[in-house]
Amino acid sequence: MPNFCAAPNCTRKSTQSDLAFFRFPRDPQRCRLWVENCCRADLEAKTSDQLNKHYRLCAKHFDPAMICKTIVEICEN
Repeated sequence: MPNFCAAPNCTRKSTQSDLAFFRFPRDPQRCRLWVENCCRADLEAKTSDQLNKHYRLCAKHFDPAMICKTIVEICEN
């Protein structure tokens, strides 16, 4: 199932892009900041749990310096 970007006027979805998609934070205060910055009044009534479960923002809406890129390696013995 594809993820759709929740930013206004953004039509990106995960199946059409190699961009990362980020869940809204579970922390209620940080989540409210994301909703304010997203400028979507329809998201204001939703809980941080609902937003975390059902809504994403694509990487285009973040400053690249704000995104941590780490590689996790799995070692086989």
